[in-house]
Formats: sequence, structure tokens, C-alpha cells
Amino acid sequence: MFLDLHSHSIYSDGTFTPEELILKAKEKNLLLYSVTDHDNIGAQKEAIYFANKYEVNYITGLEISCKFKNMFDILGYNISLDNNDLNSALEKVQNFRKNRNKLMIERLNSLGFDIALEEVINEAGGDVVGRPHFARVLLKKGYVKDRDEAFDKYLGDGKIAHIPKEKIEPKEAVRLIRNAGGFPVIAHPKYLKLSYSKLKEIILELKKHGLWGIEVYYPKHSNSEIKLFRDLAIETNLYITAGSDFHGANKPDVDLGMNVNDPFLEESINYIIENKTI
Repeated sequence: MFLDLHSHSIYSDGTFTPEELILKAKEKNLLLYSVTDHDNIGAQKEAIYFANKYEVNYITGLEISCKFKNMFDILGYNISLDNNDLNSALEKVQNFRKNRNKLMIERLNSLGFDIALEEVINEAGGDVVGRPHFARVLLKKGYVKDRDEAFDKYLGDGKIAHIPKEKIEPKEAVRLIRNAGGFPVIAHPKYLKLSYSKLKEIILELKKHGLWGIEVYYPKHSNSEIKLFRDLAIETNLYITAGSDFHGANKPDVDLGMNVNDPFLEESINYIIENKTI
């Protein structure tokens, strides 16, 4: 089964346009595909249009950044693009992010870096700006030798130029996705850095609010982690998904598409295909 339910476009921190992503999904003959930008559904109408044009089986998606001590993201599939609650919540996050970008520029300027917000926006190709775009400008202007140095010294979590972004409570993220007609899925659970029992506790609590599944197949998950998360999904009666987290040039070691042979995944994907409305 060849599919990908986790990827990013230029509307967040990816480097491919929605059309380029759809063409890549077409080229790879993916069974099911979704663009899941961070806290953003700006790519969805384009993705739907080009998926229809190029005959790619597509489902709407996004990835909501959640409040937690470690990285905690919730993917949402089959979301309505016209849901007022979801759009209002995402707009709030985006407005905060625009102010955050200005503050990050101020911090970089205070360190002696001659960088303007307009340069970062131009690098992003639009108003949706993320830390990778800051990193590319730092690299182009010779302030760092590579992207990793930009994050390790200045832009990474807790570093001097980093401003934490606005995030949504996990329960609220699940609620927003469900109310928009979607399927909420915990993304890359390894990054929560929790014990089996603690992760199970959180999953069971979120399930009360409508959690649908767990992203079990992910490039950074080891075989033992895949087994653990798969077993946990079965134990908590949830579905499973697979996604590459493709970002284009911003994650050059990750290609689009996940090739997985697992009857449980096939059951989960068939459920999505049979029940998707968008």
C-alpha cells in the first residue's frame, strides 16, 4: 500500500506548491494523499482542484500544533474548509505568528544580523512564514554555514531568537477537527517522549473527545516504536495512518510516499476512503 497522509506545502514550511505536490503524488501513484500544513488550510482549495485535474485520490488535511511540554501535533483529515470555528481558531494562530515573525526579526537584528522581514517573506514566497525561511535568509547572507547551524544557534526551541508560537489545547484541536467533519489523528507520537502508560492515558482522554487514530508509520519511528504504537492503537480501539512528513528541500532526506504492507493500515485507509466527504 503506497500512500502519504502527512506533507507540507509552501503554505506552511514546505517548498512545493500544492500543484507540485499533487503532481508528485500522481507520479508515485499514491493510493491516498493529503497536504497537512501547520495550522493552515490555505493550500486545500488548490490541492482539491489539481487532485481532480490530475486524478489523484485526495483528502483535505491539516496539522494543528498543540500545547504540551514536548512536540504534540494532531493531524486532521476530511475537514470542511468552511467551518467557522476551525477557521477562527486558525486565524488567531496565524495573526499571532505574524507578530511573532516581527519579534524574531528584532531579536536577530539585536544580534547584529542585517535582516528585514520583507526578505524572509520573499524567501517564503508569501505571507506564510516559518523558521525554515529565516534559516534560508541567514544562510544566503552568510551568517551561518547551513540550516542546522541556524537552528542550533538561533532559531531552535529555546534559542536566543526563538519566539514560541501560539498553540491549541489537544482536546480543543480534536474538537475543532471533529466539528469540521474530520478524523483527528495523533502525529508522530514518538516526539511526545512519553512512557507507554502515560501515552495510553492521554490517548484514552482524547478519545473521549473524538480522537480517531494514531500515525503509526512515520520515517523516524523505529521498528520497535511502530510495534508499540500499533499495539496501542489496537488496545485503545483506534485506527492507524502513515505519513512521510514531506517538506521538500526543508527536509531533503524525506521523500513523498510511504510503502507499507499492513492489513490494519489497509482497514484504516479503506475506512477513510469510504467515509470521506471532501
